[in-house]
Amino acid sequence: MPVPNYSVVPMTEDDVPTITGFLYDSKLQLSINRLLISDWPNPPFQKAHYGGVIERSVLDQQLTSLKVVDNTTKRAVAHLFYGRKPSRATEQGSSEVPAGFAPDVYRAVMEFSKELKPNFDTEEYMELVHMYVEPSSRGQGIGSWLLHIAQEAAKAAEIPFSIFSEPNHHGFFINRGLRDVKTVDVDLRKWAPPLSGYGIFRISRMALPE
Repeated sequence: MPVPNYSVVPMTEDDVPTITGFLYDSKLQLSINRLLISDWPNPPFQKAHYGGVIERSVLDQQLTSLKVVDNTTKRAVAHLFYGRKPSRATEQGSSEVPAGFAPDVYRAVMEFSKELKPNFDTEEYMELVHMYVEPSSRGQGIGSWLLHIAQEAAKAAEIPFSIFSEPNHHGFFINRGLRDVKTVDVDLRKWAPPLSGYGIFRISRMALPE
């Protein structure tokens, strides 16, 4: 499964700017974010927000944070975050809408996130939180390698494996054996200008077939 000329190594705090850039690039592709982020594209806000997310994730002892490095250039080209999550519902955080987000869209995102909570019989499951491969490094098997690493961690822990898939990555996961266990369809037209090309945005909870 390893890809020649690449290594998977733990992330450090020094990687936060690079991985923030990866997350920012991946979120630019999502149509819902054009409505979720106030004053789209608002790069200063997005980069500050995603930088905070990455920094907290790297420091989070409950998450495994990995990067893929090109052995020739020593440059990071991909990342992976995964970790154990409780299968039972937990208390939600503050209902206050953070600055920088459109309130109605933000509340909808929080609601469908709750709807997509998995229903496993185990106390915990392993979630692939986020994965990204920069475009110039795709097509070599790096994404499949990272997915395999997260799945093997779930297998070693003897707990189910699951992901929360956005539509631009859904086909990738389907082609590698995962299946939808829950979906939520969000009609973006309710927040978009008339006749602007927005439609249904589907978010999926995916897992391996039993």
